[in-house]
Amino acid sequence: MHKFLSRRLFCETGIAALSAELLRGEALAFASDRAATPSSASGLPTLEEMGTGWLDCRLLAQMPSLHNFHEMAACAPDLVGVNFLPGGQLYGDESGPLLPIYHSLPLCGMTIDGQSYDSTSCRWFAYEAVRRAQVGDLDVVTTNRMVMEDTVLLWRVRFTNKGAAAETFNVSITADIGWMPVKQEIIGGGEIRATSDKWKMDAVYLFFEPLHGKVDGQFAEWQVTLVPGASREIRFLMHVEKPGTPGRKPFTSEWFETQWVRTKDVWEERWKSAFTPGNSFFSGNAPLLVTDDGAIREIYYRSMLTLLVLMRTNLWNNRTFITSGERAKGVVFYWDTSLFSTIFALLEPKQMREQIKLFLEQDPHKSAVIVFKTERPASPGHLEVPPGWDLRGYAANDLSIFRLTWSYLAVTQDKEFLREKIADQTVLQRLRVLATNWKKLRMNPEDQLADYGGALNLLECVPTYINKVPSFNSANVWMMRELSDILEENDGAEARQLRFEADAMFKAVMTLYEPGKGVWASLHRDGTRVEMRHCYDFATIGRFIAADLPPNVGREMVNFVQRELLMEKWMRAQSQLDVAAANSDRPDHGPMGAYDAWPAVTVDALCRLGYWKVAVPFLRRTQAALYEGVYAQAREFYGANRRDRDAPVRIAQRQGCMRECTGGGAFAETVVCTLFGYVPKLGGAFELLNADTPRGFSGELRHVCRGAQKFTIQSGNTGLILREEA
Repeated sequence: MHKFLSRRLFCETGIAALSAELLRGEALAFASDRAATPSSASGLPTLEEMGTGWLDCRLLAQMPSLHNFHEMAACAPDLVGVNFLPGGQLYGDESGPLLPIYHSLPLCGMTIDGQSYDSTSCRWFAYEAVRRAQVGDLDVVTTNRMVMEDTVLLWRVRFTNKGAAAETFNVSITADIGWMPVKQEIIGGGEIRATSDKWKMDAVYLFFEPLHGKVDGQFAEWQVTLVPGASREIRFLMHVEKPGTPGRKPFTSEWFETQWVRTKDVWEERWKSAFTPGNSFFSGNAPLLVTDDGAIREIYYRSMLTLLVLMRTNLWNNRTFITSGERAKGVVFYWDTSLFSTIFALLEPKQMREQIKLFLEQDPHKSAVIVFKTERPASPGHLEVPPGWDLRGYAANDLSIFRLTWSYLAVTQDKEFLREKIADQTVLQRLRVLATNWKKLRMNPEDQLADYGGALNLLECVPTYINKVPSFNSANVWMMRELSDILEENDGAEARQLRFEADAMFKAVMTLYEPGKGVWASLHRDGTRVEMRHCYDFATIGRFIAADLPPNVGREMVNFVQRELLMEKWMRAQSQLDVAAANSDRPDHGPMGAYDAWPAVTVDALCRLGYWKVAVPFLRRTQAALYEGVYAQAREFYGANRRDRDAPVRIAQRQGCMRECTGGGAFAETVVCTLFGYVPKLGGAFELLNADTPRGFSGELRHVCRGAQKFTIQSGNTGLILREEA
């Protein structure tokens, strides 16, 4: 999602090098050591449970990442390299499976007897990344952690002799791996400074085990002898300094060990706090899911963990969920954030309120993002858009900002917020602007449908998904109706007018339906009508106007999705039969994968259309795609069989897709709002969505907040039961 901000599109490389035998062995390679998969036992899993098993690096497009609530680092394919650029944009200009795509400070590199080695397997945890390789009889395992809310990386490299005879070998570590020229020097006992003129920073590597020698003042060297079964560990760190300034002192072995333990402890503490009412870190809490359904349990908690991975505490809004870690510091997309709007309001209502105020100040047709700084800006920054981006703006922005505000109001019951001033208007007036902004996007005043511009304004990579599209026009119907409900108490006439306009727009949206096919068309400015076979029309129409659709239309839509989009482990964002499929092959929106939120919102739409027996089993099947950790920007089908229904799936990197993305919060949103029916309204009685409908899923959702009240929602054979907690 949102790749128009990168400087150029990227090409896929390296896939052909994987043999057919390697691809056929994928299930074994990924599943054989997945001991860390959460068990089917009830409540909150530990972060150790949420880690991955050993993953075959030859089958990955993304190596493990590190996050510490301030920064992101990304492991390189070798055994010790870690890409890191504090405060900067880690996302680079090269792409391909396991190839560096990062802007980075100088990486370290390691040789064993003069030879460097790539990792053959790896594991991901929220608090650490692990890489492994077999070098003859030596088992080499590298574990990295990042010091909490700091710019220090920690390494443990363990060598174990698995053979029957003693082994003697030389280990060398340098801060120059060849492709990034730097000035480096030994600056003290066991320290190497690598100066980066490009980034105006020094990467200083400090080693805690005594060195056995140096080569040209550039290397740290050890000679290691191990008897059979014995191990030896080398510990070191890298910290960041500005050139010419005194370094941080002292970094001791004791400090290293303390921070090593603290990293995991802080992560565990914040993970538990996220689900604990009245905790001391968040201003709210996410619901605690208790269920024996192992698939849905894992999906929910990995979705929640995605949000914590991407939470930052060093921006002006100190509980900011950035969209992805690789982007420029503080980049937040409206669209991605809106996909977990209810979860946001439950977990962090205080900070969400402040963030919404900033969002409501903006012209939603100006940019796709806000760039959060360390202080609240008087005039928020935006990322520049490339030539060709229509001045109509990013199509999702009106809906996204409205939905975030609506969710906050419904969850908190904060009616006073409607009267708060945003510049020269109240929040309520700003909601009115967002719900009716579509009128500014008409080509003429008689049009009943908004024209959302070109491909870059919409799905970016689908050239035919342009102009009058059903998705965002159906969202306009929903926004006007929801606003009319809010207005009803004080302005009945305007509420009736909004409903009238919503009903008229619904009829106009229906003119874009392709009868008997289950798909919708876009209407281009030249009058051309183009049939679209994309999941986003299904997801938005199913989410926002399902109750208005004739039964045959809903049935045909579901048949299309089952036939052409839903696969064994994941889904295709776009059908392979779409007229633009050959020109849309980007993992998030094209036919060979899907943006990670799309399966979640598709499940939501299936349920709202009444097809629970299709939706919930598919949701469970997507658990198979989670073996690499948390949710990403996109997962792709890959290899020789990528067009098949049971094609292998992995986190995508090609064309600039990111390792983690907050859009994955949509899965937790679907579990809470759809499976458990939590769709509150501002004011009135608290009713659950389709409470009398059995979900085909059993479990409890505890500590669910609505205003000052907390509830438990139980799902069972007869539907949902709501009870207030003491």
